[in-house]
Amino acid sequence: MRVLFAVSPGFDHLYPLSGLAWAFRTAGHDVVVATSGVSTQAAAHAGFAVREVSPGADFASIFPKVGTPEERTRAMRERGLAIAETLETPDVILEKFSRVSDLMLDGILEFATAWQPDLIVYSKLQGAALVTARALGIPAVEHGFSFLREGTMAERFLPYLAPLYERVGVPVELPSITSLYFAPEDMMHGEGEGWTMRSVPFHGGGTLPDWMARPKERPRVCVTLGTTVPHVAGIGSLESVLTAAADVDAEFVLALGDDPDLDSLGTLPENVRVVGWTPLSTLLTTCDAIIHHGGSGTTLTAAHAAVPQLAMPHGADNWINAAMVERCGLGLNRDPEQVDAQLLKTLLHDTELRASTRAAATALAAQPGPDQIVPRLLGLLDAN
Repeated sequence: MRVLFAVSPGFDHLYPLSGLAWAFRTAGHDVVVATSGVSTQAAAHAGFAVREVSPGADFASIFPKVGTPEERTRAMRERGLAIAETLETPDVILEKFSRVSDLMLDGILEFATAWQPDLIVYSKLQGAALVTARALGIPAVEHGFSFLREGTMAERFLPYLAPLYERVGVPVELPSITSLYFAPEDMMHGEGEGWTMRSVPFHGGGTLPDWMARPKERPRVCVTLGTTVPHVAGIGSLESVLTAAADVDAEFVLALGDDPDLDSLGTLPENVRVVGWTPLSTLLTTCDAIIHHGGSGTTLTAAHAAVPQLAMPHGADNWINAAMVERCGLGLNRDPEQVDAQLLKTLLHDTELRASTRAAATALAAQPGPDQIVPRLLGLLDAN
């Protein structure tokens, strides 16, 4: 069978799908990833055959940085709080991703028409995949990457995609869609039907540094803000964390990607180590806790690693995720200004918290993996 993975630009769209893509490959099926932007090289580095569907497309213009970092931080916060209240992707995001989809549609449709896949798996918000699946008359599988179920999202997205359908002469109708959720029911929010599949945390490959090959001399805490927050709002929210870290007997690994701008943090405490891009799932095998922004991928990776979390929501679905972290016994939910040394010591040494994170990781490991979902997805072809 041929399976086309249609993925919007961005690591947080690509990496969550990698486990299922590899499950199809190891089951003997042909897989191609149709994507663009930063995801093109990342997919190739992950070992997949890749089709760059919109070379040179200006995706950045769809998501411009407007205003000062403080203004962008406030806008992120307001939007994130709204998502937590409505449990819906905002219309403004649907509109923006319809424009992303428009830039990718011609390339995806052209390749799919030539390659003739039997199934399309797409990252949530990738509208060109919906148009292509309807044009070819094949099933589509929406691969989620958040803790939010949105059973009506495709219907809400369709009016924004109507011009794309009309431009290529395809009836403005949704294909047959099956939703995959990357976390079990007790971690999910919102309404919608779908299949639960165990996530396989993946953050790209990379060469591990020497210090990860040596035994730890004291507890280790990973500190990260993902890929979006530093770009949009900066890293000033970490000031309270690093001030408190100076009074905690632990090593704090500041994982902010390659060449981060640290000027706003001033002089770092001696127990803070700055690292470049490091695969998070592997880094967490050496850590005793993690402090992060509440991103879905980071949250779930830490849960799989049985590492207690301190989530500090910044935007998007972060408040939904941070609330789940506390509700499910995975860690703590605080604003940056609430962080002090005592809180960090609790994160590191609370025995009940550590026990509940281990129990959660055991439960996650028992969920059906991508290898068990592949046969069910093959059944969609018979139904179609």
